[in-house]
Amino acid sequence: MRILIVILVFVIIATGFVFLFKDEILQFFVYSAESVIKENLPPYVTLGRLVFDPKNQTLNVEDFGIKNPEGFHNKYLAKIGTIECRYKMQGENILDGIEVTQITAIEPVINIERRRDGIINVNLMGDVMAAENQAQAARKAAESAETAEKKEGVVERIKEKIRKRTEKVQISDIIKLTNEIQVRDGKVVFIDDYIIPRRRYKLTFEDFEGNIVLGLRSDYTQVMSVHTRGSGFVNGDPYQKIDWVVSFDPRASELDMSNRYTVENVDIMLFKPYYDEYSPIDIRSGRVFGTFVFDFNHGNIGSNNEVRLRQLKFTEKEGRMGSQFWGGSVTDIINYLRSSSGDVIFDFKIKGSIQHPEFFPGPRVKQAIQNMIVQRVSDAFRQPEEGAVQGQQAEPQSDTERVYNVIRGLLQDEQ
Repeated sequence: MRILIVILVFVIIATGFVFLFKDEILQFFVYSAESVIKENLPPYVTLGRLVFDPKNQTLNVEDFGIKNPEGFHNKYLAKIGTIECRYKMQGENILDGIEVTQITAIEPVINIERRRDGIINVNLMGDVMAAENQAQAARKAAESAETAEKKEGVVERIKEKIRKRTEKVQISDIIKLTNEIQVRDGKVVFIDDYIIPRRRYKLTFEDFEGNIVLGLRSDYTQVMSVHTRGSGFVNGDPYQKIDWVVSFDPRASELDMSNRYTVENVDIMLFKPYYDEYSPIDIRSGRVFGTFVFDFNHGNIGSNNEVRLRQLKFTEKEGRMGSQFWGGSVTDIINYLRSSSGDVIFDFKIKGSIQHPEFFPGPRVKQAIQNMIVQRVSDAFRQPEEGAVQGQQAEPQSDTERVYNVIRGLLQDEQ
C-alpha cells in the first residue's frame, strides 16, 4: 500500500510539475519544431519565428519572405509581415506535424519584375526551386556520410534525437498546407525595365483584398500553377479601382496565362507604354471603364475587350504609325472616335502571337462604322449633283454614275 501511495504522490508531483511548467515545456517543443522547420527551409525562403497558440489552434509566421532570383531590383519576390494560420494536429504533439487549414497573409508585398532582357522573376522561380531541391538532396547525402559530434546535456541530447528523427523528413512531412492564401491589405508592385528603354516603369496595385491559390507539388518543391482573384487601387488611388482574375502556369516555356481585368475610372495614360506601339492614335488623356480579357496559350493571344472611354483626347499619329496592326479599318475607327460625343464605347479583339499581334474592331465598333458609312452614302445622294450652280440645272446623272461618284468619294476619304 505504501508503494502505491508513494507512486501516487510522485504522479501528482509530476502532474503538478508539468502543469506548472507547461508553457516552458510547450515552448521547448515549439522551439524544437521551429528549428527543424528552419533547417529544412530552402535558402530562398526566410522565416522570423513561429508563434503557437495551442488553445485556439493557431500558428503565426512572422517575417516570412521569398527571395528574388539573381539580377532583380528587390531582394524579395514576396515579403509578408505576418501569416496567420489555423491548424490541427496530425498526432499527439507538435513534432508529429500539423495540418494548416487556413492561411491569411496580412500586408504582403509582392514584387513582379521584368529585367532589361525580358526575363520575369516569377518565371524563374520554377528553375530556382528545382535547382535547390537537387542541391538539398546532395547536402543531406553528404551530411549522412559524416560522423555527427556527440552532444552533451539533457536538452542537447533531446534535440539530437529530434534531429536524427527528422533528418530524412521533408518540410511537407512536417506541415500539410492548404493551397489557398487569403490576402488582406496587400500590395502588388510591377517593375519593368524592358518596356521603356533606359527608364524604369513602375506601377502598383494597393489595398489588395482577395486570395492566391498555389498548385504545389506534393513535396512543396515546385509551384505547378498560380491563380489569384482580388481587387485593389491603382497606385493607391481609391478613385481608380481594378478587379482581377489571373491564372498562369509558371512552368510553361511559352507564356500560358489567363487574365480578366475589370477597371473603373482608371487613368489610361498609366498604361501607355504597353499600348502606344499598337495604337494608330496618340492618346493625350482619358479615363477607362470596362473589361479587358487577355488569354495567352503558349504565346498565342486570344483577347476580347469592351471598354467605355471618358474625356478621351487624342491626335492622329504622323505617318500613321501603329496602323499596320489594324488592317484597313484605321480611318473608320479614327472617324468613329472623333464623331462620338461624351463617353465612347470601344470594343476590340486581339489575335496572333505576342511578337506579332493583330487588332480588330469588335461588333459594336463595326456596327457603328457601318452606320457611319450608310449615313455618308445617304448624305452623298442628297447633295446637289456635281457641277450644279444656283439657278442652273445640272445635267442629270444615271444611278450608276451616282453610285460610282459616292464610292470614289469614300475611297478618297480612306487615302
